[in-house]
Amino acid sequence: MRTVYRSTALSSLIIAALAVPAVFAAENYAPPKTAFGVPDVQGVWNYKTRTGLERADVYEGELEVDEATMLDKMVSTPDFIAFLEATGAEAPGPENVGGYNGFWITPGDALAQMNGKYRTSLIVDPPDGKIPWREDGQAVRQSQREELPMGMAQSDGPEGRTLSDRCLISFASTAPFMSSLYNNHMQIVQSPTHVVLLAEMVHNARIVAIDQEFRDLPYEKWLGDSIGYYEGDTLIVQTKNFNPWQVAKERLVSSNILLTERFSRVADDKLHYSFTIDDPELYTQPWTAEMPMYTGEDLFEYACHEGNYAMRAILAGARRQESDAAKAQ
Repeated sequence: MRTVYRSTALSSLIIAALAVPAVFAAENYAPPKTAFGVPDVQGVWNYKTRTGLERADVYEGELEVDEATMLDKMVSTPDFIAFLEATGAEAPGPENVGGYNGFWITPGDALAQMNGKYRTSLIVDPPDGKIPWREDGQAVRQSQREELPMGMAQSDGPEGRTLSDRCLISFASTAPFMSSLYNNHMQIVQSPTHVVLLAEMVHNARIVAIDQEFRDLPYEKWLGDSIGYYEGDTLIVQTKNFNPWQVAKERLVSSNILLTERFSRVADDKLHYSFTIDDPELYTQPWTAEMPMYTGEDLFEYACHEGNYAMRAILAGARRQESDAAKAQ
C-alpha cells in the first residue's frame, strides 16, 4: 500500500505567505517530461547547504529569515572551516593524525533558500524544527546502533572498522540526502521501469523499482529496498528494510523506518527535495524535512581506497599497541 503524506497546515501557511512573484513563477513553470511521459528530474544535482537538520536556538523558532538575519546569525563559512580544522576531526595533535584540511571542505556558503527566504532548519514539520522523539526513542535508537553484527573488536581486522573506512557505504547521509562536508552531488537517471539515485560519495546507488511493490527478500540491502511512482510532477520514492549494519551506522536510518522522498523540478536548474521519516517506535509522529537541489557539475570519481594507506596503518598501529602491551606484562 502506498503512503502519501499530504501537506501539513504549516506547509499551507508557508505557501500562503510567499511573495507574489515567486508564486507566479512557480505556477507558470512547466516541468519537462521524459520521452516516456513522466516528469523529467534527471541530471546531476548539488545539495550543499549550511542549514542544519534541526533548528538552532539562535533563530528563536523562526523557520524563515531574510539575508540580513542570516548573515548576522550564521557563522561564516571560512570561520566554520577554520573551527573544524582547529577543534574537530581534522585538528592536528599527537592523538589525532588528521584527515582533510579546509581545501576539501565545501559545506555551502549560505542557508538553504526556499521560496525566496532562507531556511533555518531542514525540518519543516513539526513546526519547531526539532526531531519529535518519543520519551524512550533515543534510547531505543542507541540500542539499534549497538546491535551491529560485527562480532570482533574495532581493529582486529578490516571487518571491525566502520563501513566508511571499508569504502562500503558513505559516511555522509545519502538515504535521505543531507548536506555533508564535501561531495554533495547526486545524479538521477530515469527509465520507464526504474530510477537510479547515485550519490557522488562512495558512488552509492539506489535502484528504485517504479510502480512495483516491496519485495520479500531473504536479505537486507545496502540503502534499503526502494520503490517509486509518479504523482503529478513529482517522483515519489519509498524505502525500507535497510541492512542492519547501515542501521547501526546511519544517523536517521532505523530498523523500522519508512523513508518517503519527493523530487519535484521547480525550475530548469532547481529541484525541490523533501523527505518524510516514519517510525512509530522512535518518534511521536512522522516528520518532514526539505531543501533545494541545484544543477551541479559532473560527478567526480570517489577513489576511496586507491593510494589510501589508512587501513593498513590503522591495523598496524593496533598490532603495535598489542605488542607493546604484551611486552609491558
